[in-house]
Amino acid sequence: MKLIFEKEQDNNLSVKIRDGLSEKEFTYIEMIKSLRKMNVFEDSDFIGDITDEEKDRIHNMLSKINEVVTAESQTVETQNQAGPLEKQ
Repeated sequence: MKLIFEKEQDNNLSVKIRDGLSEKEFTYIEMIKSLRKMNVFEDSDFIGDITDEEKDRIHNMLSKINEVVTAESQTVETQNQAGPLEKQ
């Protein structure tokens, strides 16, 4: 999954998700679904006049989101592998 950030003329930032060949409007639900499936973001694309500081903030935010989703996925996987006595 690749996120595409575009700064528009009114300085708003729009985000799209590219999953394979298709591109769709960003939603957190789609992002989390893709992350749980793939466990990582691909490098993001930046379109428009996005500053280096804004790019750094976006990368930091994505890293934190990725850490949380990865940790949660590992916890669920560990719980699923545990025997019935270990779950209690």
